[in-house]
Amino acid sequence: MTRITHNASRTTAVLILGHGSPVPKANETLREIAHAVKIKGGYDIVQPAFLQFEHPNFAEAVDILAQQGVQKIIVHPYFLYMGAHVTKDIPFEIGTVKKKYQNLEIILASHLGYHEKLVDVAVERIGEAMGQRFEVRGERQKHGNNYPASSLQPPASNFFAGQHPIEAESFRLISEQLDESRFDAFELPIVKRLIHTTADFEYADLVRFGNGAIEAGIDAISKGADIITDVRMVEVGISRERLNKFGGKARCFVADEDVAQYAKEAGITKTAAAMQKAFEVRGWRHEAFASNLQPSPSSPIVAVGNAPTALLELIKMIKAGQAAPALVVGVPVGFVDAEESKEELMKLNIPYISIKGKKGGSTVAVAIVNALLMLAEGKAVNRDRVPCP
Repeated sequence: MTRITHNASRTTAVLILGHGSPVPKANETLREIAHAVKIKGGYDIVQPAFLQFEHPNFAEAVDILAQQGVQKIIVHPYFLYMGAHVTKDIPFEIGTVKKKYQNLEIILASHLGYHEKLVDVAVERIGEAMGQRFEVRGERQKHGNNYPASSLQPPASNFFAGQHPIEAESFRLISEQLDESRFDAFELPIVKRLIHTTADFEYADLVRFGNGAIEAGIDAISKGADIITDVRMVEVGISRERLNKFGGKARCFVADEDVAQYAKEAGITKTAAAMQKAFEVRGWRHEAFASNLQPSPSSPIVAVGNAPTALLELIKMIKAGQAAPALVVGVPVGFVDAEESKEELMKLNIPYISIKGKKGGSTVAVAIVNALLMLAEGKAVNRDRVPCP
């Protein structure tokens, strides 16, 4: 192993760069790695940094090192695969900071990639699991998620059982290219279905889960919650077969005549008016708005895939105490108010699943809801399963 010499170590630093996670505890692993590298490598300065979700990000970490008088930085991408982050994002980040610190030497080390020692680690982990079986215990299972064991269990290994061979092959290819370690056992099925639906790996970077969203969604579905949608395309895309098993219904009010009439009189969009009808907001001029509603046992899930105005109206109603959804899947798409509406959603202290930026759409909302329905089915199966001796 090549070590930095004592004299050089005073002006040379190692920067361990990881992806980052919205789950704070998950980011501690990279900090532990950085500390261990410092001890084992004998380096004076080892700085952890994150591409997303956590601080310091790459630029902030370089600022920290520059303020310490560092003249050379060895950047090690703590990434397993040679994906877009390694080939595009990290070189871009380096190029950006080089414009600020023109005299700072930055050397990019190789990512983790294939290494026999990683094979040894995999064999060790497999060995640890040999002969073990999953059982619900009195404390949280160590499967990498941030949900209590009493309420959720990891999805069954046959989460996508019964797939068409082409679909199964698609998910296999996604697994090969996706750094699955970034997500816990409940997020991963949703992320993979998003990528499968859109053929866009960027959704792995853009998806956001907030305030126990997955647990809240599965719990609501299990209790028979209805799913309110902004447009018919989302409503018809949701698996009625799976939803009906739990007693819930997919509901969309945007095509109702009274909604269209009220929207015209109030000067708002039909999707915004439909959100008001879904939650029976007081003050309607038309009594028919609440006439066909049969509330489900649980607060509804709201899935907005097309209309930013629907999401903005829902946010306004939540703030006013007029709506209390169990979960909001807020993923409207477009260039006008789509990004802004999602940013406002992510400020609320409610369970949400959203997509950062302008991307999203009805098919994205459907993919998320259907993945939640599958997870709810998995929970029911796990609850009824008797462990094998």
